[in-house]
Amino acid sequence: MKRTWLIPTTALLTLSILFTGCSSNNSTAKESATPNDTKTTKESKNPEPVKKVKVRLSYWNKEDSIKTLLQLFKDKLPDIDVEYQFIDNKTYVDVIKTQLAAGEGPDIIGGVIDANTVKTGYFEDLTERYASKYYETGTSTATFDNKLYGLPQASWFNGVYYNVDLFAKYDLKIPTTLDEYFQVADVLKKNGIKPQAIGLKNPNVAGQSFLGLALNDFIGTTEGKQWNDDFGKGNSKMVDALEPALTTWTEYLKHGVFTKDMLGLEEEQAIDEFTSGKAAMFQAGPWYMETFKQKAPNMKIDMFPNLGTKGGPGWMVGGPGVSFGLNAKSKVKDAAYKVLDLLSTPEGQNAYWVDNKGGSSFLKGVTFEMPAEYNGAQEAFKAGNVMYPVNNWGVAGPAFLDLGKGIQEIIAGTKTPRQVLEAVDKKAVELLEKSK
Repeated sequence: MKRTWLIPTTALLTLSILFTGCSSNNSTAKESATPNDTKTTKESKNPEPVKKVKVRLSYWNKEDSIKTLLQLFKDKLPDIDVEYQFIDNKTYVDVIKTQLAAGEGPDIIGGVIDANTVKTGYFEDLTERYASKYYETGTSTATFDNKLYGLPQASWFNGVYYNVDLFAKYDLKIPTTLDEYFQVADVLKKNGIKPQAIGLKNPNVAGQSFLGLALNDFIGTTEGKQWNDDFGKGNSKMVDALEPALTTWTEYLKHGVFTKDMLGLEEEQAIDEFTSGKAAMFQAGPWYMETFKQKAPNMKIDMFPNLGTKGGPGWMVGGPGVSFGLNAKSKVKDAAYKVLDLLSTPEGQNAYWVDNKGGSSFLKGVTFEMPAEYNGAQEAFKAGNVMYPVNNWGVAGPAFLDLGKGIQEIIAGTKTPRQVLEAVDKKAVELLEKSK
């Protein structure tokens, strides 16, 4: 700690008298010493306040999901004011890309780091400063032409949360196949409980519900993983591979688990249904755990993996967490680098994880303990069954939004699975052509 030494005025006067005895001009010595030293003492007692540099950080999760990290920035970086900008997931990509195109936007940006935004020059090259600190399994999604443009945070995943007490009350076993899931759903419905709450107003939520099944029935197989890589290169079609799985997904509609009225349901409303006991299950990940505990502190929660028709350990939809990149047009890069430096320490990683418990860190040398709420999903984790297929789609990645919107149309009864997948294939081709 830097110390400021204050000398009392009486001591200065004593020193002045001593020096006067050695001087040929006593009055000059007194006049020169006392005024100057008195001024210095006053200035030391009233130091000017530290002028903070504002660094804007954007993300699509609410502030609660990184509140501990924001507090760490405040405590460890007193000269920097990290201003958090929450933008809803439904509009996040469009809002940020519009700002970047105008040469503006936040200084540190969560997500939106893809082949197109990197090619356009929106993000700073972080390779030299950070690449060696992180595992490649995490940095791969933000690396283009062997250059790193984003720092991956704790891995994310989603499975199916369930109300432990409700399952016990109706003597329900944890399902391991889709058929067993629908048996559980039928029992819950007969007892006036909604089987699963889901905010289908968000196309991303609708799309991830399907991915969970598709991973089990096709994408998670050796053949499916190859197809997934080929799709991102434009060498395979979605309709040829995923029509059977999407047709199976419509069983959720036939069994009345998902209904048309859910298309108007926001994610927050679905959370309320789950935490109030009106619904027994909810598909999501660690980012909502703090919200669950706030709304229902006595609720017992566990998770099982996303299911398919074949059984087995199941699959978690997930992968490297949000990657934070540096806006190439930022006017406060030095301060932004200090924020990223702190984020790239065990202390920074732990602060992020506190509000996102369940994931693992990609920063070398950092490990976290999995909370008890995920005990039921351990077989999937042990099998390495955690994958977000869209990470391998490259420039065709935005087509996932079209998939989610298409599934909403299936729920509304306006499109068939085949029509939806054909439309996604068309969108993927357009995106690939634009990137050439």
